[in-house]
Amino acid sequence: MTFALIESLNLGLGRLADAAHARGHDLHLLTADRSRYAFELSQPSAASVTVTSVDTNDITEIVAALRRIPTLAGVVRMTDQWTAQALAAAQALGLPHEDPEAVALLRDKGRLRDHLYRHGFSAVSSVTFEPLSVDPAELSRTLPFPCVIKDVSGSRSKDVWLVKESAELAPVLGEAARTVGARGGKITAEPYLLGPLYSAETLTWGSETRLLGVTSRVVSAEPYFREEAGSFPVDFPEKTLRGLSDWVSAILLSTGYREGFTHTEFIVTSHGFEIVEINPRLGGALIGEAIRQSLDVDVHDAYLDLALGQRPALMDVLLEPRRGMAQVCVYAPRAGIFEGFTGTDLLPAHPGNPVLYPLREAGAWIPSTTDQRGALAFLLAGGDTSELAFHHAVSAANKLGARMQTGDPAGDR
Repeated sequence: MTFALIESLNLGLGRLADAAHARGHDLHLLTADRSRYAFELSQPSAASVTVTSVDTNDITEIVAALRRIPTLAGVVRMTDQWTAQALAAAQALGLPHEDPEAVALLRDKGRLRDHLYRHGFSAVSSVTFEPLSVDPAELSRTLPFPCVIKDVSGSRSKDVWLVKESAELAPVLGEAARTVGARGGKITAEPYLLGPLYSAETLTWGSETRLLGVTSRVVSAEPYFREEAGSFPVDFPEKTLRGLSDWVSAILLSTGYREGFTHTEFIVTSHGFEIVEINPRLGGALIGEAIRQSLDVDVHDAYLDLALGQRPALMDVLLEPRRGMAQVCVYAPRAGIFEGFTGTDLLPAHPGNPVLYPLREAGAWIPSTTDQRGALAFLLAGGDTSELAFHHAVSAANKLGARMQTGDPAGDR
């Protein structure tokens, strides 16, 4: 039996391959650019993954490639950008899949905010519009300042702008028109929510949602929203965790999302929980690995159960934190050509068993450092508690440096 993966998160491919092999099954990766997974494919766990080059934006080509897999049992969907393609391919082949309408609602930040507001899950609403056709002067009369403007289908902290006053609106709309508008997208504006950011990691099956735990989130200083670090699991009081679990469960039920992982980013404001966004997938970066190591569960195996259309075993196993895990995103100090790291020789002697997971190879062009396009690697470390793990990870990451070279790339690679 074979599972097919339509693109993947940057990290986690090896763990998914391990889960498939533990069942005696194969894993095929369909990708338009195998260099995205250079690190993962270099690891022993991914040695037997069959990689097929496919235009993963072309559903017809995806379906044709899948039909050539004689023992195909299911399609695995791990990432945001290729969600629609993976669901459409599974539908075309009569394979199990999530509800496309529910997934589409969660993926659209503007529609989701309106849904939350109308159903009493949020105290704030939003305005969604096309950046190419809006009048800044007219729009400024309807927006609360400060506000956040973002791509309704964006990810990786890209195309997110903080607008503190009306005078800043026109330049932001101009930039949004050049980026989001140029590809036919929409943007949404909502009040700037104040408070610490977290993410709830959940798994849903048959309208039952299980909270796996909460990840802390550290973001950069204003005006950017670059994700810097996080730890798992956050030690909230039991009453708070129960309330959070009930709240997220009720929200997902209201959207019609009845099976799959979710990574729900939320802020604890002075008036309670507020959703930032809901990603219909396992958390990115090393969140899946942090859950696996902290709870000692095979979190990626649940993807295979979902692809087969059966209740994931993860819904019923005992979840007991055994240790804390933390990660730091290592960014380039400036735009340019990445040449390599310094300080990696110090990591083996550092407490917490820090491990570096590269995202970029030497020679990669780094176009920006204000969002995750500037990410070079993730560093993961452990500890007896998530707080201790966090300090181990930050300390270890601070020992690293990045050699950069000024260059003139042929394009944004």
